[in-house]
Amino acid sequence: MLFDAHTHLNFEQLSDEERLGLAREIEASDLSCIIDVGDCVESSEQALKDAENYDWCYAAVGIHPDHASAYTDADIDEIRRMAAHPKAVAIGEIGLDFYYGKDDQEEQQELFRKQVRLAVELGMPIMIHSRDAHQLTMDILVEEGAFSEARKKQFPPRPAVGVGSAEDARVQLHCFSGSPELAEEYIKMGATISLGGPVTFKNGKKAVEVVRRIPIEYIMSETDAPYMAPEPLRGRPNKPQYVEHVVRRMALLKDMTYEETAEILKKNAERFFGI
Repeated sequence: MLFDAHTHLNFEQLSDEERLGLAREIEASDLSCIIDVGDCVESSEQALKDAENYDWCYAAVGIHPDHASAYTDADIDEIRRMAAHPKAVAIGEIGLDFYYGKDDQEEQQELFRKQVRLAVELGMPIMIHSRDAHQLTMDILVEEGAFSEARKKQFPPRPAVGVGSAEDARVQLHCFSGSPELAEEYIKMGATISLGGPVTFKNGKKAVEVVRRIPIEYIMSETDAPYMAPEPLRGRPNKPQYVEHVVRRMALLKDMTYEETAEILKKNAERFFGI
């Protein structure tokens, strides 16, 4: 019933035994599917291995901006190769992080542009990491064709609700930290907003307002595990099954039942990733 649209079962610090144990916990939970997201060549390879091992697991392959100073064109070629895997459903996570990456902003933009171009060329969904770089992230996505009419015509339309658009650009704003106004602008362009633990935090007012303002048809639920565990588990390593707390909080904010909310969020993610 639950869908974790952005998680890291491939987390490099997990031993094989720990990863197997986590997989067993997932199988015993209400999760129906996870997207195991790469942040470099090695973690993307692990995501594909996880996807091969488990029916409920799909992979995203990409290079995170943290690696912008060290990547090579050969790494981009590897991402292209991995993207052809039948269980690779997105290019990600890619983007810009100017919170930590203050010294390699030019390299980040170059890496980001190359991977957006790859996703556009391959007609694949894109999973975006953006921190302290909201406008530039949007500008690059537009400039590199992520919201072009030609790209949106490749994907079936989605429900047209409220301020949203029926056009689907298959762009996920992962762990969205921007304003409600920016979220509305994105969904008008055909993007989807993905939210996790911060929507449950006492200081997560911006995320809460995004959920209140954005139609649920344009939202996905995620954990970003092992990071950002939701309340009441904050401070512990996050796990994909903890997405339940995110969904329950969204249900309260939307004045909907938990079951109805979970079903809509699952359908949103299934449509987005073509599952």
